[in-house]
Amino acid sequence: GKLSIPEPGLLELLKKTSHRLSFTDQPANLNQCDVVFFARDVPMDEAGRIDLTVIDQLLETAIPQLVPNVEFIFMGQVPVGFTRKLGERIQRMRPNFPFTLTYRVETLTIGQAVNDFLHPDRIILGVDRSGEDPSPKALAVLQQPFRCPITVGTFESAELTKSAINVYLGNAVAFVNTIADLCEKVGANIQEVVAAMKMDKRFSPLCYWRPGLGFAGGHIERDLMTLTKLSEEHGLKPHLLQMIVQNSRERYLWLVSALDRYVYQTVPTPVLCLWGLAYKKGTDSLHNAHCLKIFRDYGTRAQIRAYDPIAKLPKSYSDVRVFPDKFSALDGSDALIILTEWDEFRCNDPRPFLERMKRPVIIDGVQILESGV
Repeated sequence: GKLSIPEPGLLELLKKTSHRLSFTDQPANLNQCDVVFFARDVPMDEAGRIDLTVIDQLLETAIPQLVPNVEFIFMGQVPVGFTRKLGERIQRMRPNFPFTLTYRVETLTIGQAVNDFLHPDRIILGVDRSGEDPSPKALAVLQQPFRCPITVGTFESAELTKSAINVYLGNAVAFVNTIADLCEKVGANIQEVVAAMKMDKRFSPLCYWRPGLGFAGGHIERDLMTLTKLSEEHGLKPHLLQMIVQNSRERYLWLVSALDRYVYQTVPTPVLCLWGLAYKKGTDSLHNAHCLKIFRDYGTRAQIRAYDPIAKLPKSYSDVRVFPDKFSALDGSDALIILTEWDEFRCNDPRPFLERMKRPVIIDGVQILESGV
């Protein structure tokens, strides 16, 4: 009953449903289940390359324990073609074994995953053959409780849809960062540009409209890497995908340039304050987080202070001083760098910065400060 992730609403949901939950580390207990969800997250490195070793090991353990006529529902960010090969794998390991395999696209967002799951705007499924309906058992657990639109395609269509969603969002990130750079050069205001664009009915106000420091967390990177590799395997030239990756990498250079221009020209060994360690709000994950790049590049060139309401630093970063609140971390600093869009960082009052900082240099990497500052 102890949660290892700080997902809002998850602890309350666990307590509410605990009387209907049981946990086991015995694979043989799968023989009590006529519906099995495989929902293990797929490990990946900082570049977004996925490692299927753990997934393969778990499948090798689970498949022999499945009961006849089981509904096996696979959820995971896997390469296109994986689910079809999984079906063939089950058939090889269990000849003449009756089962149904369905791929469900996982569309949860960290920080709002509980609401995303309980109130989905759509459900995307993959089945063996195009035009084939999911099994009644699959529909009973995947659609009927939620009563939302459902789209059904082949395994490959569903797998590619998941990656395509993230790549589209990555394209939106690259776009708004490009326009923000132009605004900075010509004296325009990116917030005014975005406000006008959101009024165009062809654009969704829910898309990524906030310029920042590029991707973090690894999810968008993973799908860009996966589709780049898939394109190259089929003789295609993934120029757009490579451009999006390059745009994201170059956003960190904007931060480096700002530090050189506004801080290091006058202070050779500054005190840098970081607000936010997690790669995004709503999580304690530091996977591919921007703070790690700053530790790498400025750990010996600055005194680094940090504050994050949830995320904790590993002991290996003992040189970074972590504070219990945002303002104590700010005291005596030469520059503030905001890396995570936690709501408590919103502010329109310049006084705390003027009173607490040696020099009021603020680099807002998530565009969370209001115009009053």
